[in-house]
Amino acid sequence: MLVIELTFLTGRFHATPWGRNVNEGVPEWPPSPYRLIRSLYDVWKRKLGDWPESRIEPLFAALASEPPVFHLPPATASHTRSFLSQNEKDVTKKQLIFDAFVIVARGSSVLAKWPNANLDENQRCDLDQMLALMNYLGRSESWVAARTVTNVDGVNWNCFPADGSPYVVDFEPLRVA
Repeated sequence: MLVIELTFLTGRFHATPWGRNVNEGVPEWPPSPYRLIRSLYDVWKRKLGDWPESRIEPLFAALASEPPVFHLPPATASHTRSFLSQNEKDVTKKQLIFDAFVIVARGSSVLAKWPNANLDENQRCDLDQMLALMNYLGRSESWVAARTVTNVDGVNWNCFPADGSPYVVDFEPLRVA
């Protein structure tokens, strides 16, 4: 089992769902596994470029092996509206821009669990090092502290992949990449 804890330091997660336009004002929730893998790939290429692909591949394979199960804290969707310049001579010409985000209580965490993914101790240390170097998830306003965790006894897993499992009957379906 592999569990990653994501703590949004400002209490906000700014991200646009895959296939949606930022100006629809709809935030992504929960954070998509694809977004997490992309962020880790970015960390590898920009901050750990000397690590060979053979060192990274098992980590990505584990994260891509199955959809995760989540523990999501209580959250509220919100947005700001800004009229931004269009960089034209007419300074009064502005465009309405939405910044959609999810608000969670500061200090609360999102947990993502891959029930059948297993990493050895060295791989887990590598993943923890990468997660520690990931300073945001989603847009740059989404400051995050991320790490793997092992003690998840008693966690209320409240977001599941819609794979036909019987325990997802009374849940609201959401699409994530």
